[in-house]
Amino acid sequence: MENMLQNIDLIHRYLSMSIANQFRLNVDLKGEYTFTQNIVSKKTIIATTFTNKIFSYPELKLFLSALITEINNGKCSVDLIRERMRYFEKIRRRPFRKII
Repeated sequence: MENMLQNIDLIHRYLSMSIANQFRLNVDLKGEYTFTQNIVSKKTIIATTFTNKIFSYPELKLFLSALITEINNGKCSVDLIRERMRYFEKIRRRPFRKII
């Protein structure tokens, strides 16, 4: 993804909304990942720092890992994220649970 550091808030909302859409869960992702620089390519990437909150839900961990990998590999552009978020906004009428 181009300009990852300039889109931190967008990425955070995208990850949260993707989880809400897939699992009907509201998960606070604070402390679950960080932005860092790949030591080989010098590209900014998202590094997972998952806590027990994520590890206790294996399907959620796998899903979130896949989303982050998609972003890190450049398969998910800012435009694609915005398009997906518009879709999530349209269908976000169903209730969901909250994980603290």
